[in-house]
Amino acid sequence: MLLTLAACGSKDALAGTWSADLGDDGVITWTFNGKGKCTMENAYMKQDGTYTIDGDQLTVTLEAWSEPSTYTFSVDGSSLTMNENSGYGISGTFAKK
Repeated sequence: MLLTLAACGSKDALAGTWSADLGDDGVITWTFNGKGKCTMENAYMKQDGTYTIDGDQLTVTLEAWSEPSTYTFSVDGSSLTMNENSGYGISGTFAKK
């Protein structure tokens, strides 16, 4: 019964904090609040922003970005894979904290 309630109560699969060491890009941490607000943090900066989900497409707009960035994403248990669609953003697989 608990699993059913948890699954029904959370429609946003991204809600939570996700982190990965992406080599040259360093440790990147994304936090999604489950209500359309997010934060991206690395060793050099912390930026607040907003996000929307449409199927497997995640659109993120951070305060310092001139345009939104769109990712194809998937969540498998405690693993989040984000692939930036334009080819110049940061892609990777993140572990839920």
